[in-house]
Amino acid sequence: MPLSAFLTSLFSRRLLARTLSTFICSLIIVFRPFSRLGGQWAFLALTIKELHFSAQDTLAQQLEATVLHVSGGLFGLGLSTLAKYFTSLVTDSVNARALPAIFLVLICFFGGGLKSRLPRLTGAARIIMFMAVWLLMEDVGKTQVVLPEAGNFLWITLTASITSLVASMILLRWSSVAVARVATAALTRVHQCLSNSLNSAFSEGPGRVSLDRSLLSDLLKLTIQLNTAYHQTAFELRLGHVGVKPLKPLVFVIEQLRRDLSWGMSFPRIPHQTTESVDAEIIHSFRDPAVELGEAILESVDVVKRIISLCYNHALKTVKLDKEKTELEDASMHLSVAIVAARNKLRDICDGLDVQHAGTLDGHFGLPQEVFDLCLLVISLLQMANSMRHTIHIVEDVVSLYETSPIRLYYPRFTAAWLGVAPASIIHEDGEQVTDQADTPVYMNMSETLENLTIQNIDEDDEDLPRKKRIVASGHPLSYRWWSSLLRSAWNQRATMRYRLIFSEVLRSLLHSSHVKHALKNALGVALLSIPAFLANGSPGRRWFADWHGQWMVISFIWVHEINVGQTWRVGYLRFWGTVLGATYGYIATVISGQNPYLIVFFVTLAELPLSYIVINTTVPSLGVVGSITLPPLILLKYIVPDVKTSDIMLAVQRTITIVAGIIAAQAINNIFPRHSRILFLDGISRTLRLMTELYMVLSRDLFHTGHLSSSFEKRKTIKLELSIRNSLHRLSLLMTTMNDELSLVPKPMRRYRQLLVILQNLLDVLSGIRKARENIPRKETVNAVIAQRRELVSCVCVSLFACEQVYRVRQPLPQYLPSSRQAVQTLERHIEEHIKETQESETVDALGLSLIYAFAEIDLLRDLAERLEELLDVTKQLFGSHSWFTLDEGGSTIRMGLHAQVGLD
Repeated sequence: MPLSAFLTSLFSRRLLARTLSTFICSLIIVFRPFSRLGGQWAFLALTIKELHFSAQDTLAQQLEATVLHVSGGLFGLGLSTLAKYFTSLVTDSVNARALPAIFLVLICFFGGGLKSRLPRLTGAARIIMFMAVWLLMEDVGKTQVVLPEAGNFLWITLTASITSLVASMILLRWSSVAVARVATAALTRVHQCLSNSLNSAFSEGPGRVSLDRSLLSDLLKLTIQLNTAYHQTAFELRLGHVGVKPLKPLVFVIEQLRRDLSWGMSFPRIPHQTTESVDAEIIHSFRDPAVELGEAILESVDVVKRIISLCYNHALKTVKLDKEKTELEDASMHLSVAIVAARNKLRDICDGLDVQHAGTLDGHFGLPQEVFDLCLLVISLLQMANSMRHTIHIVEDVVSLYETSPIRLYYPRFTAAWLGVAPASIIHEDGEQVTDQADTPVYMNMSETLENLTIQNIDEDDEDLPRKKRIVASGHPLSYRWWSSLLRSAWNQRATMRYRLIFSEVLRSLLHSSHVKHALKNALGVALLSIPAFLANGSPGRRWFADWHGQWMVISFIWVHEINVGQTWRVGYLRFWGTVLGATYGYIATVISGQNPYLIVFFVTLAELPLSYIVINTTVPSLGVVGSITLPPLILLKYIVPDVKTSDIMLAVQRTITIVAGIIAAQAINNIFPRHSRILFLDGISRTLRLMTELYMVLSRDLFHTGHLSSSFEKRKTIKLELSIRNSLHRLSLLMTTMNDELSLVPKPMRRYRQLLVILQNLLDVLSGIRKARENIPRKETVNAVIAQRRELVSCVCVSLFACEQVYRVRQPLPQYLPSSRQAVQTLERHIEEHIKETQESETVDALGLSLIYAFAEIDLLRDLAERLEELLDVTKQLFGSHSWFTLDEGGSTIRMGLHAQVGLD
């Protein structure tokens, strides 16, 4: 990292705010007349500040964290104080120890479920459990001092929150829109990708530019980050002229631009020297319209990016945008002119293109492959140009709002969607989180289907109802047979059946709920680790827990126990090394500072600089977080409680051992109802393939039923499917990171898993390109006349996707032979070629015009689709092998049947 970049990150606003809050908080703690309100646990203010109230990127995020976590702290404080009050009313020693234990387990059960189900409330759930651990595990079975202890922890919570909030108000930005920053970064990368693609496609000579594929990978990450940033910003408190809602369409437009770049220009195969003069002339004719259209798109991207940055980065003052509005109008006009000119030139090219008498016979249609690639490129440019026109309209609305709207306060609307989004503080602490927001399971509509089928069967059996009524009537009233028939009839009534099925679905959801399982594991771990705290007074276990402050063991378990095994391993080993780092520094600082308050404040503040840098600027933020929370008990304990007899080195060892014990317990408990990242990954692959099959069938249905996608409902359904697949692939990429941290006896073929994700992403982009190309293809020549071949291709693709879906679902080998999509594409292409030639030979039929370009582009996309499917089948066979029914021995004479596994690592 360059020195200037390092210094910029070192003295960032957030790092300085974290350091200032630590300095203020440590000053308050060492100021005895005031810190006495926190009792013997006053140093916990630094711990809670780091865990729940550390400075965020913006003041809006800090306000959100303050409100949520103070509310959680007060709620946990109230529950724990109520439990201690009930305990004070009990005279029996056993009940006085059992009652707080029961309350603690119940609080941790509901806290674990809340953390798993609602990511936004993760911090609030953790501080609730934090309060319960410290209040309910102190002086168990003794005379309860309820209100003074509650007052101590109230002081601790308010001190931690207020010091961080004051530092944030001084140093953080009052109005900063993350979605605008990410949008401008994504548009910058779009500009770079498009410029690089055009240069690689049309540059000539020894200095020819090569395609940089890493740009598209970076753009994919930015589009995913943009979606997350929009959801975060939509629920933040901020000041400004313009809200973030006008940018919502821009999130989707940038994703469309990325897809157009991916399926249209990511694999240019356009040579610059051809042997046939006719082919060279055809290829050269595409250059001018493509370059002109590309330059107009690049110009509009620059203007849009600059205007968005001005409108959202100057929120507290009005900036004149006269120059930018003029540039935006010029870019819009230039783009419109370029689109019309490109269409006219392409139409002329198509009218002059004779498929039957093309210059080479090596390619399909008698045309070289490069012509198809160029058709795909110009169609992609036309789609990008239309997207940029829509973007210009979006930006015009933003400019109008910016100039006419006064500065106002934008506040979040608290909805269920807000609760389901992980907060920025959790993302900062433990990196990008894999939340349990999986796609809807296959059985989501099972209850409705089962209900309809069951009720239908009951209706069919209603013809026997008169006979049953006669049987009931003939029985003796109040006899066993009479009661049995009556109950059976009531049990099978239509209304009763509906409630039975609803109740069955609720039970199934509870039994299979990952949130309930996580809550049970969380409560079980806390219960096992807290057993010594609730033993009889004077017992060895109770004395050990009091001397070693075993609460740290339970707190460590709560913070390390994550929703899947991979995340638990990652957080666990990072917190282990953070503990060792913090304990080592804490011991050295304690030896040097002793009980000198000035040196204590100095060493605590000094440690905050490198630890905050780790939290903010590295991929291992947990290392810095746990290092920060390890310091206060070591440096400040003897200053606040001078009569502590334990040596400094022993205090450091005790903290390390208790925190490591909590980490080990979290790893052990997570093996109950384990959620291994590898299993989640393979299940996610199966769900993604199911969604891709559904998407391809929707696209194919529109081919055979004209206008199927013309309704707004069907369009939204298709777009929603594409977004679901993209989000699923993003979750799978996050699972790859956590999977790499898991210890497993079974080998993990990580390279093939990464290759699989790349293939699926390419498949999604190709399907998106097929949807765009099919909007303008000549239906008579390319659809109506080749219905049989189209259906054959659809069958081949769907069978291949379905076979792969089942392989990843049940972890069984793939069938050796599947219908070839590549051969089906070749057959379809041959028939389309024949019908296009017939059209060109007919003098009574109008020229195909620009639709011929779309037809060639669709054929090229179908070839890419077939290639991606072959790659998918190949990787699947490498992972799980194949069921072979036809093999030959070395002599080639004997046919053998059996199972042939190539890798079979799962």
